[in-house]
Amino acid sequence: MNTIISSKASGNPISLFSFLRTQFRCFSGNDHHHNSHTIFHLMQFIISRCKLGSLEEQDALRFFNLMIKLRPIPSIWSFNHLLGALSNKNHCSTVFCLYREIVGCVDLEPDVSTFTIAIKCLCGLNKAELGFPVLGVLLKHGLQPDAHTLSTLLHGLCTQGLMVSALELFRDIVDKAHPCNVVTYGTIIDGLCKDGQSWKAHEVLNQMQQNGRIKPNVECYSSIIDGLCKQQLVDEALSLFRDMIKKRVLPDVITYTSLIHCLSKFGRWEESARLLNVMLDRGLSPNVNTHSALVDSLCKLGKVDIAISLFESMSRKGIKPNVVTFTSLIDAFCKLGQVIRARQYLQKMIDCGVSPNIVIYNRLLDALCKKGRTSEAFNLVEAMSDSGVMPDIVTYNSLMYGLCHSSEWKEAIKLLKKMNSLAVPPDVVTFNILVDALCKERKTRKALIVLDLMTQRGVSPNVVTYNSLLIGLCHSDQLEEARRLFDEMVRQDIFPDAWALNKLLNGFCKQGMMDKAEKLFEAMIQHGKERDTVSYNILIKGYCLQGDMDRAQEVFDQIEVEGNLPDTFSYNTLINGYIQRKRINIALKLLKDMILKGLLPDQVTHHILKNIHSKRLG
Repeated sequence: MNTIISSKASGNPISLFSFLRTQFRCFSGNDHHHNSHTIFHLMQFIISRCKLGSLEEQDALRFFNLMIKLRPIPSIWSFNHLLGALSNKNHCSTVFCLYREIVGCVDLEPDVSTFTIAIKCLCGLNKAELGFPVLGVLLKHGLQPDAHTLSTLLHGLCTQGLMVSALELFRDIVDKAHPCNVVTYGTIIDGLCKDGQSWKAHEVLNQMQQNGRIKPNVECYSSIIDGLCKQQLVDEALSLFRDMIKKRVLPDVITYTSLIHCLSKFGRWEESARLLNVMLDRGLSPNVNTHSALVDSLCKLGKVDIAISLFESMSRKGIKPNVVTFTSLIDAFCKLGQVIRARQYLQKMIDCGVSPNIVIYNRLLDALCKKGRTSEAFNLVEAMSDSGVMPDIVTYNSLMYGLCHSSEWKEAIKLLKKMNSLAVPPDVVTFNILVDALCKERKTRKALIVLDLMTQRGVSPNVVTYNSLLIGLCHSDQLEEARRLFDEMVRQDIFPDAWALNKLLNGFCKQGMMDKAEKLFEAMIQHGKERDTVSYNILIKGYCLQGDMDRAQEVFDQIEVEGNLPDTFSYNTLINGYIQRKRINIALKLLKDMILKGLLPDQVTHHILKNIHSKRLG
């Protein structure tokens, strides 16, 4: 029989099932020894398949259905092997269904491992809280969870970010003296750190040390040090690092990497280099993550040449750079506008067998488009598509920017149409790029057509869209259209930013439309926008141009009432206005007041003084 099973197993699994079913049907009630012997060999075969990891879901289900019908029924240990193999292949839903069938079977008595596997699968399905009812069933079966069971549930809760439930479970474990080990403590510490609660994780560590029953290991310390570093609490992280060494817990590569990265990021290079040397003296080799962390920090601090030297040393040491290493360097080159070097490192990346992702391609595309190298950008998009990395909305928005700022309007409209056909519909950013570029080219009529197209496509314009249009219309002296657009914005509860408002205000003042300027000035307050000194200066200048010096003076006086301070421009404008109206004494009084308030006269002020002098001589 053993020979038959082995030969069938190496060939067709289905024939094995057929054979076994036939054999078991043929057993009589008196063939207990033969039956038990066959079951033993079958269980050995199933367990060996489970250990090899070669068991597929359908095979496992057939085995389970066969095993559950056998009499005597195989041990729960055999079923656990089957559940464990399926769990390792992430067939979590299937495992939980089989677990329920086991619990409902009167001839089977699940053990702690059965329940632990079920909890692990619920966690794999992001349903960790359903692990508590499973714990309840475990207790009803007269069993007690072990440290592995409780740590599994704790890990699932932490992974899902259910930290309130995780902490309640952890406190229950500690308070009621349930089985726990360093993994249990390490799990809650890691979960708290990833949730940004490093201080609370530190409290748990202190609790471990005070308790004295379980000694914290390097993983416990490393998690907190990494959490503190991510919260930019580098001195606290260093203090804990020193404390772990005093407690004779030796830091590992992960510990050093977290600290080196954090210190480098804050520009504390001497300390970072010192730690790196200590690490090397201890015989710990910096891994790819250590190097990548250093390269990334150097690039962000603008020390790209040092980053390149470090990158080259990685190759000499036989450490293969990863996607993080290349991303840091390519991003740095792009920010410096060095697109040729960025492309060279992209090729190096591919040559190293590291596949560039969409983020890297998009950064390089953005740099190319900002340099006006749109043809190269389109070629790169084609290359990335050929490599299996499909363009996304960020890709197309970069291309749209490149085309618009190269005044390739036909190509830009063509791209807009293409995006819809490729199931990457334009978003508000796409339209904003197009609207802004058209406005800067004084093509405001076309920009307004694009605005209509946005709404037709179901894309709602935002404050950026309207700001671009308002500024564009003001530059084109289309103030009535700008006012209409402003009213439309207000109806939609969108209010322009200070820059756009001041442009519109300036437009009204230049055209002598002071009533509209006043209404806009008042609308700023009504809509919760603070009026800055620039806004006041525009209005003062408007009234000075109209010769209404009394109103100009009122606006000037209002600056300080509202908590702002007049600047040199405010004084120069008002002084010049008075001079134009031949009110020299008031102008001189204002000039004296300006100097007393510590405002330094500029070239405009000196020109005004010359003007006063010439008028007096005249």
